[in-house]
Amino acid sequence: MAREPNAVGRIARGSGTPSSWISPNRLYVTYRSASAANAARTIASIARGGDSVDAGTEGGLTRRILTLAPGSDAAAAASLLRSSTGVLDVQPLHVRVALGDASANDPLLDNVDQWYLSRTNVDPGAWGLTHGRAGISVAVIDTGADETNVDLTFDVRESVVNSVRATGPGSVQDTNGHGTNVSGLATATANNGYGFAGVGYTIHLQSYRVFPPATATSDCQTADTGDEALAIRDAVANGASVISLSLGAPQSSGNDPAEADAVAFAIAQGVVVVAAAGNDFPGTDGNQPDFPAAYPGVVAVGASGVQNAAANLYASIVAETVASYSNSGPTLVAPGGDASSTSDNDVLHWIEGYSTTTAALPADRCTNSGGVCRVLFNGTSQATPQVAGTVALMEAFHGGARSLTPARVLQLLQQTADPIAGVSSTRQGAGRLNAANAVAAAHP
Repeated sequence: MAREPNAVGRIARGSGTPSSWISPNRLYVTYRSASAANAARTIASIARGGDSVDAGTEGGLTRRILTLAPGSDAAAAASLLRSSTGVLDVQPLHVRVALGDASANDPLLDNVDQWYLSRTNVDPGAWGLTHGRAGISVAVIDTGADETNVDLTFDVRESVVNSVRATGPGSVQDTNGHGTNVSGLATATANNGYGFAGVGYTIHLQSYRVFPPATATSDCQTADTGDEALAIRDAVANGASVISLSLGAPQSSGNDPAEADAVAFAIAQGVVVVAAAGNDFPGTDGNQPDFPAAYPGVVAVGASGVQNAAANLYASIVAETVASYSNSGPTLVAPGGDASSTSDNDVLHWIEGYSTTTAALPADRCTNSGGVCRVLFNGTSQATPQVAGTVALMEAFHGGARSLTPARVLQLLQQTADPIAGVSSTRQGAGRLNAANAVAAAHP
């Protein structure tokens, strides 16, 4: 078993707890489209020195995201907006943290380095049915992705930070590692003789960076829900079949209308939304999925782990359980690992995959091995893209992009999951992902 000797180990509980779950100078405004002119005047007067961007128009309602000028009084601005004719609602935006973290010939595709692909019967089961189909892509909304990684095939590259969009080469270069990791788990090209294999085999990636760059002193940056909502809507417009969200915040932080509206819009357009259930258990917040996983219609993914008698030996696995940190109430679970500490040297207790070659924080940097920047993670973040990649394969086997409704996908994932013996449905949902069964069940 070959493994990077100094690979970074992260037991994901999120990227730290922000001092507040509310963005201090950002507002989400909903008004009647018929009153757009009057609302626009009020918004323009309030947004002087700041910014205002379109956040979608559906059902006679228009939504905008306001970034107030530095030093503005957000409460006063919200009050003035609410008094404007046609304005129906004004809400603050919230912040989100990253929640992590046929046969092919990829050198790291084995039942140790990628034990999770064997456990969920991706390899050989799901891949024996389909390798994917043109036009199907997974949108990963996260810290970006390592654009130098030859295993990632980008259909879209876009950053959305403080409502400012940038696209094209360089726009999503990852300085954290979390986004690269989850992108690779979902979509790293298989059977190309390089590195790891993603669940999606030949599925392409839409990468959206909504987190500010990491720095030399911190990788705990937060994203706000306004940027997340814009990225979700752009992913829908760009033809994504699946949106993978390995980010979130506890339900105690509050429901966020911008995020909820964007998720509902994506689902209504036939896009499957898959989100991490959270890493808050056994605390109070761990009794239910985080937002956005908790919104109606979302596939909420918890994490499982394995117990084995001999380190780094797949054949010695004696049991599987829900990971100790994984939130209750998921739709289903997928492997997320459950290491005892950062010094746990058993790869079967982790999810091994890619990190970025441009990590800003020194502790996140890894030495390339054969050109592969490798890392160890635990988290519902890592479970989520495995389900997202499976959904992409389900759609490929069924008939193409958006050929299965989100409700049907959710139903099939639940019906085909493998229940974990001795674990309550509260903890595991329908059970652990069985990719081969889910893909087979998607056949028209």
